Amino acid sequence: MKLGFVGAGRIGSTTAFTCIQHLDLEEVVLVDIVEDLAVGEAMDISHAVVGLDRYVKVRGGSDYSLLRGCDLIVVSAGLARKPGMSRLDLAKKNAEIIRDVAKKLVKHSKESKILVVTNPLDVMTYVMWRESGKDRREVFGMGSLLDTVRLKEIIISMGGKPKRVFMMGEHGDSMFCPKSLADVEGEVDLDRAVEETRKVAMEVIKRKGATFYAPAICIFRMVKAVLEDTKEEIPTSVVLQGEYGIKDVALGVPAILGRDGVEEVVEYNLSEEDFELLRRSAGILKERIEELGYRI
Repeated sequence: MKLGFVGAGRIGSTTAFTCIQHLDLEEVVLVDIVEDLAVGEAMDISHAVVGLDRYVKVRGGSDYSLLRGCDLIVVSAGLARKPGMSRLDLAKKNAEIIRDVAKKLVKHSKESKILVVTNPLDVMTYVMWRESGKDRREVFGMGSLLDTVRLKEIIISMGGKPKRVFMMGEHGDSMFCPKSLADVEGEVDLDRAVEETRKVAMEVIKRKGATFYAPAICIFRMVKAVLEDTKEEIPTSVVLQGEYGIKDVALGVPAILGRDGVEEVVEYNLSEEDFELLRRSAGILKERIEELGYRI
């Protein structure tokens, strides 16, 4: 199996190293506009893998032709979010980057599935889907899984046990936990936990400049689901076309991931309150998409 990365920064390189340690890969490619960064990361990872008594071909560079034949490509290229900046503030700047990446991926690796990580994640997932012309099952985003992981950590820190809980909607300020589906053991203020989840990423960014360990693990889980065809249900940013009564927008919903990408959007019976939160989140994202010039 061949795995590609567009963006060799901290998220791309950390994820590549994580995947190499846990998946049976033949080749990993890192592509970045900063060629020395991509080459240097590839060299460093190659040395580390041999230290584990394994061998995976790892290459880096700025040439997108290196990605030819990839089963899946993880896209994290783009400007990073700074303190005080929302994910949606990045939309116009990163949309141009994603449009350029999409054209190059279609030219050099048309058959690859694409996992989008660039923020604002749901908007960039939509842009990648539109610009690549690919089936919506083959272009999806990592966001709600990361929000779910953060929510679970906060619930545990409050003394609770998250037996079944996940986030839906935008990977941003309008994200929410569907209470009608939540099962949490112990006395936990779920509203407060969700509110803290919305803010916690910026707390990490303020203290260390970026988040990358948790994103890398979540990306790895999604990569594994696709490459190993696990059919795992994972909260995923998906372009909806009627599911949950929503069309023409990408946002986080439970989905089955497998060899074909998004193999099924799982539609749960939400309460009217949860439906309204999902519709509100979709509405916010549609406004951002339209601001970028797309008619939906």
